[in-house]
Amino acid sequence: MRSGFRVAAALGSLLVLGGASDMRPPGTTVYGNAPIGHLQPHNPKFSPASAADQIEQEKMSQFNAEQRKLDEELDRRLNICSRC
Repeated sequence: MRSGFRVAAALGSLLVLGGASDMRPPGTTVYGNAPIGHLQPHNPKFSPASAADQIEQEKMSQFNAEQRKLDEELDRRLNICSRC
């Protein structure tokens, strides 16, 4: 019984002191969850107030208005009661 405990203690100390808890490949440096040097891509030509952006926003607004109308019509047809 004592020898089993000694073996388990020796293996545990080897894992902790041997660096087995950090299993990353050599040469990778990590800050948080992202490797250092990896940046978010960006487009220097992006202009949030551009004409193309405004057109896209209008298309999305029209689509959302149509979807809202369809949702209201579906609710009326289903006769959903929220106080049941």
